[in-house]
Amino acid sequence: MSSTDFEPAPADAPGGAPAPGSTLRQVPRRYLALGLIIVAIFLLGALVLVRDHYAPSSSPTTETFTPASSSLVNTLATLPQTVFDTVGVSSPASPITPLRATSGSGAAPMWQATVNGGPPEPVVFFYGAEFAPYAAAERWPLVLALSRFGTFRQLGLMQSSATTAFANVSTFTFYDTYYTSAHVILEPVERYSSLNPTGARYLSLQTPDTRQRAAISGYASSATTFPLLDVGNRWVLNASSFTPGVLLGLTQDQIAGDLSSPTSPLTEAVVSAANEITAAICAVDGQKPDSVCESRGVVAADQVLKITPPA
Repeated sequence: MSSTDFEPAPADAPGGAPAPGSTLRQVPRRYLALGLIIVAIFLLGALVLVRDHYAPSSSPTTETFTPASSSLVNTLATLPQTVFDTVGVSSPASPITPLRATSGSGAAPMWQATVNGGPPEPVVFFYGAEFAPYAAAERWPLVLALSRFGTFRQLGLMQSSATTAFANVSTFTFYDTYYTSAHVILEPVERYSSLNPTGARYLSLQTPDTRQRAAISGYASSATTFPLLDVGNRWVLNASSFTPGVLLGLTQDQIAGDLSSPTSPLTEAVVSAANEITAAICAVDGQKPDSVCESRGVVAADQVLKITPPA
């Protein structure tokens, strides 16, 4: 019988030394088999751990912020006053839905807030979702209007969902944005992302606080209807000012470049809406600054919204 058959060996070999191969022969077959099984399980487990550790995630679970370039933000912030005044509120190709006065404009307190202990300032509340094409459209005139009162120091690029009507509208996101102004406070809530990793729902980004939920409950048709724009609890719009179709197929830079042409249908839609938002902000911030609130385009918007500036 060969030594590989694990036959039991004598306890001692001549001379008191272990017989050659006796260590191997003293290990019962069942113990050796059990040991091999344990080693195999350990190796398999190690492979599984390595695979799980290095496997790429099948779906993203966080928002990726892509900042708008300083040149793009500057283009919007420095749009010539002549463009605003030439367009006024004329947009024959894409009719504008104006903001409406709230029922609380005569009784309910104006929505104001403070920043770093400063004086109370009116709040502009935007409730949107990155996937929503109508919210995508409304951010353009809102960014233009707010840029007349302050400065966007951080603004993100975004496209609306590829699976909705008016797919892939180039726009911005107010998620992680940074805006400063001496006249107004911007409170944006981007409720959901533009990503739909599971195929069933979008990522939840921001949750409205108590005051913001009150505005949504009071002025929005539902908590999942986007966008809602509330200017100081005095002027609201639960829709986009114009159809997102005028923006389709264009990048942010192309849209911004087109805004310098006051006869462009795209410019007429975006700038008309921006003048009306500007007029609403002027109505709640004491008509400041004069250079903006007394401009021809804003005065034309005052007439549409039936705002009577102080004499």
